Amino acid sequence: MSLKRVHEFSNVQRSLILFENVNNSEATMNLYKKGLEKYMKFVGYANRYDDYIMLDSETIHKHLEDYVMFQINRKIKGTSVRGYLKSVYLFLDVNRKQYFPKSINRFIPKDKMKKGNDKPFTDEDIQKMLDYTNKTRNKALVLFFSSIGGRSAVLVDPILCFKNLYPMAFGCKAVLMYADSDEEYWGFLTPESSKALEEYRDERIRKGENITPDSPLFVIEHKPGRFKEGNHLSLPALNSIFDNLERRSHIEKIKTGNRYDKALMYGFRKRFNTIMKINSDVNSNIAEKLMAHKNGLDGVYFTPTKEECFVEFVKAIPQLTISRAEKLTMKLEEFENEKDDKIKKLESEMKSVYRLLERIIPNSSSIT
Repeated sequence: MSLKRVHEFSNVQRSLILFENVNNSEATMNLYKKGLEKYMKFVGYANRYDDYIMLDSETIHKHLEDYVMFQINRKIKGTSVRGYLKSVYLFLDVNRKQYFPKSINRFIPKDKMKKGNDKPFTDEDIQKMLDYTNKTRNKALVLFFSSIGGRSAVLVDPILCFKNLYPMAFGCKAVLMYADSDEEYWGFLTPESSKALEEYRDERIRKGENITPDSPLFVIEHKPGRFKEGNHLSLPALNSIFDNLERRSHIEKIKTGNRYDKALMYGFRKRFNTIMKINSDVNSNIAEKLMAHKNGLDGVYFTPTKEECFVEFVKAIPQLTISRAEKLTMKLEEFENEKDDKIKKLESEMKSVYRLLERIIPNSSSIT
């Protein structure tokens, strides 16, 4: 089996190649590489991965202790320090170096401060983002993540394309995310989100892009109003777009420690999760599936179809919809449907009364 990832350094370093070829997503590996680079600089072995692996385990273990204590002295939160160590542990594991993670982890204190990123975006927050931007792509992105409640990586792991979209009832669309992987699951777009995505697609066509099933759902704009075919929207570009939207639309956020109470992208996910869980009519197991949660044994043995997932999603469409006008339209349609049902029920009851009168009073059918 050939190694897929190619290291970025001029000298061949087997220890780094092994690390880069661990079966993680590209987005995760990029984060791990950055974390490992910081550690290597700290211990004085920047870009000298093979040399570091030649050190004895006792020296490496002391480096790990020093690295942890350095981060703690900087007042870095315990959860963050554990995150920093993940890439280092992985590097040591794949290169079969002995160290003692339990001993290292005991140096990391538990976080007592209230965690940030615990609040979902509100409808008002999302509406502010939509009001701020006049770009069809950005509007489509905001409504896309509001509707699916997915992680950022759904756009790139693998690249989400038009072939991953499927038309559904009520003007909705199904989205197959993480296609052809063991993480594959279904998400859905509300009528509002579907319409925004179609407007964005049509704009790209008008600007000269040849949209095919393999075209990325979202692309980078190289010039105002112009698109380059096949150049999908990367995670750094996505984060930059939303960071800009959130800052300039003046969404109210409160800083807790080093974080804000509303996360950059997870604010959408938390909103989606809250809506699905609060709605008592939504099947809780399918709600977990729509969040891409494993959910214990149910996550393994419970495999609802696209249609079964959609039935539960439909129940939450009114709450997931952002536009007040769209919400009002739904309420009017619901009122009209209820009115029609009541009229039909009344007509049925009247017919039953007429039939009863015919039995009791001869010629009662002439009564009006």
